[in-house]
Amino acid sequence: MLFGIIAGMFVIIASVLGSALGLVFKKISHKTNDIFLGFAAGIMFTAAFSGLLPTAFSGGSILSVFLAVAGIITGAWFISLLDKFVPHLHFNGEQFDESETKSTINRTLLLVLAIAIHNIPEGLATGIVFGHGLTDNAIMMAISMALQKIPEGFIVIIPLLSMGMKRSKAFGFSLLVAAMMLPGVIIGAFVGSLPLLLEVFFYAFTFGAIIYVVSDEIIPESHSHGFQRQATFALFAGIISVSLIQFL
Repeated sequence: MLFGIIAGMFVIIASVLGSALGLVFKKISHKTNDIFLGFAAGIMFTAAFSGLLPTAFSGGSILSVFLAVAGIITGAWFISLLDKFVPHLHFNGEQFDESETKSTINRTLLLVLAIAIHNIPEGLATGIVFGHGLTDNAIMMAISMALQKIPEGFIVIIPLLSMGMKRSKAFGFSLLVAAMMLPGVIIGAFVGSLPLLLEVFFYAFTFGAIIYVVSDEIIPESHSHGFQRQATFALFAGIISVSLIQFL
């Protein structure tokens, strides 16, 4: 669990670094935002398939396969329920796409909820792979999550600045958003040391949650402003980045 928490702090610091870089800008273009999202999608997609899915189906029995399938479905279903019942905002780098209130405070809280939903599976993925210690797979996952958190931290702070929030306050909110990943890391590190069948289920659960976020949220958002080609090539860049991490 100690290694998992250390890795989680490493990923959180990467997110804070991205937010710090975002302080020098007040807005980014749709094109840049979509490229960042595509890159993050490629990293999450590849890390999930290479770091989570193989372990989810490594039990070697019919029961473990059943639990893996059930875990994938449950993870996707869990995030879909959060998306459906927890009010939150989608953002595009320049302004908010949708809002039911003009209150700056409420808009900020809705943005925080949106990132919190995404941070749940990312935190679980970072923590769960350290259940067996400092393995090559765990290091790959931690580096991959940290790599995609830098652009995510960047695009988190931009909407806060664009709504007129002071830089210090916006950075404080970005710190809060980044820290929301830590509970998921702790839970993931704990369940990663459970008996094999439970471990299989939670690996699969985390995989399903991450793939749902990528497919339902990140890729559609990156393809909704006319820059889908650039976002697609950025996705390939994310895939290649994780592949190089594994190779090295």
